[in-house]
Order: sequence, then C-alpha cells, then structure tokens
Amino acid sequence: MRIKIYLFFFFLSFCFLVHAQTTKLQYAQQTWLDYLNQNRYSKQWGSWIDLQLKLSDSYYKSFYATESTLGGTYYTKNNLKLVGALTYVDQVHSTGTYYRLVEYRPWQMVQLNTESAHSKTLQWLRLEERFKQTAINDAPSTHYDNTYRLRYYFLKQIPLTSHPYQKGSFSFVVSNEIYFNFGKSIVYNTFDQNRLSLGFYYYLNKDNIFQFGYTGINQQLNAKNSISNMDVLRLSIFNNIDFRK
Repeated sequence: MRIKIYLFFFFLSFCFLVHAQTTKLQYAQQTWLDYLNQNRYSKQWGSWIDLQLKLSDSYYKSFYATESTLGGTYYTKNNLKLVGALTYVDQVHSTGTYYRLVEYRPWQMVQLNTESAHSKTLQWLRLEERFKQTAINDAPSTHYDNTYRLRYYFLKQIPLTSHPYQKGSFSFVVSNEIYFNFGKSIVYNTFDQNRLSLGFYYYLNKDNIFQFGYTGINQQLNAKNSISNMDVLRLSIFNNIDFRK
C-alpha cells in the first residue's frame, strides 16, 4: 500500500510536467544555498533553524530572495515530530520596476522518519499561513494578501558506500514535494507546484551532512494557462546537535 502511495505522487508529478508543455511557459535558472540546523535539548523538545539564500539570472548573477525560519520541535517519538515555526521571506519583484516584497509565513508540520536495512525515508505534511505584501503602482504597499498552502514531501536516501551514514560516506537522494494553495485570491493555481529533486549526501560526520543536487520546479501561476519552469542548483548544510549528550 505504501509503495502505491509513493507511485501515485510521482505519477501526479509526471502529469503536471506534461501539462506544462501545453501552456504558456516562463523559465528561470536559480541557485539555492541553504543552512538547516536542528537541535535537541530534551526527550521532547528541540529547535528548528533554516537560513536560505536564492540567486537567479543564469543561476548566480542576481539576488532573488532570502528565507529565515525559526521554530520549535516536539518529539512524540524519536522518529516522529511536530514542528511549529515562522518563516520571513524577502523577495525581489521579478519583472518590471525593481522593488522588494516581504512575506510572513507561520507554519505547522508533522514529520516522520523511517529506516530499513538499505535506505532511509523522510516524509512530512506541512500547513502554511502566508501573509504576502502586495504592490500598488509598482511600489510596496501596507496591504498583505492572506492565503494557505499545504505541502507533502517525500524523500528516499540510498547509501552508496559500505559504511552508510558515517563520516566520509555518500548517499543518493531523490525527493518530491507537491504544493496546494487555498484562499479567496486563489483562482487558477489551487494545484500550486511540484518539485522533483535528485542529488547526493556527503557525511562530514554522523550529524553533519553536505547536500548537492538539482531541483526541477513546475509551478502553476495565478493566471490562466501560465506555467513557470525553474532549474535549481542546490547546495545545503544539515547540522544536527543533540545536547542531551
């Protein structure tokens, strides 16, 4: 049953890619640099910190956005946790007059980690409440548009070396994330976007991982028959500290 669910989401992603070929397309190339820190302070409590820098224009020539996240984690079990956090987004308006808009994004998430003899699996379901600053006459306004977004994420990690998940080891990683929008201003993009990623983990040590890979993003814009395609090169550092030790 679990395999059928995974296949369904990947099939849905494929259908979205095919659909993108029949509509008006926008295309972009970006690089994302990401630092994710997860600390655990007790049996139940931990913290979540995520800092991200996004560059665009042939992957690196222009600043596009930053995202800063701070949150708390509650562990119901070692492999199951609940997260509540706030993300602050500072983003450049991409067309026409240059200006920057901000977004306040509180969110809640349930995350499940499972492990078998030959792989690790990570899944999460996240609900976001988005407050996006709007522009009037090509200038930032004091008005914020409120929408909601639901995200489902699935990642599979497969070790490539004989000493998996330890210092100096590599893993192949494939993931997919699907986004759905809700709210009064959502007209054409209830099905928001799909992100399919391929890459590798390199273990600096057991608790610190370097990730490098590629993400293909296909997004339905809130305009009829308008799709945005994006190629993203992603470099990430995952830092985990267990203060119980």
